[in-house]
Amino acid sequence: MSSKNIPVVRFEFSETVNTVQELDHIGLSDAEIVELANYRNTLGYWRADLATGHVFWSENVFRLYGMEYTKGPVNLTIANEAIHPEDLNCIFELVERAASEKSGFRCILRLKDGQNDFKYTLSCGRYRVTDDGREELYGMTEEILDRARLINIVSDPSLAD
Repeated sequence: MSSKNIPVVRFEFSETVNTVQELDHIGLSDAEIVELANYRNTLGYWRADLATGHVFWSENVFRLYGMEYTKGPVNLTIANEAIHPEDLNCIFELVERAASEKSGFRCILRLKDGQNDFKYTLSCGRYRVTDDGREELYGMTEEILDRARLINIVSDPSLAD
């Protein structure tokens, strides 16, 4: 998908729009739900420790950014080079706001896809305090392959879920 044909879009929410679905009556395990979610395009998960600044990604997030997978903290200097220059400050602001307001965010982010084009990703993050008192952001990032879905998300952000 060429980035030249779609306007630059970003959006954010500080409050969760949708409630958590009750799924116990269906009889699916958490692992099965995650497995099903992974059938959607390229979908990856991440976590950021706010005290240390360390960020950890699943394998698919590394794939989306065009980086070699590692289990250790992400090299954010290299990761930031993959983000469209117009989107970089936006993601910094969203993460900073989510951390300070103890809230969440969603955004559409363009990542390098080859030399002259960008792919679109949808990222969402949430704030949490771990059992041992550490503050973190955690979330997921997925590639948006369907141009119609991208346009629909821009017009109605609730379709991102």
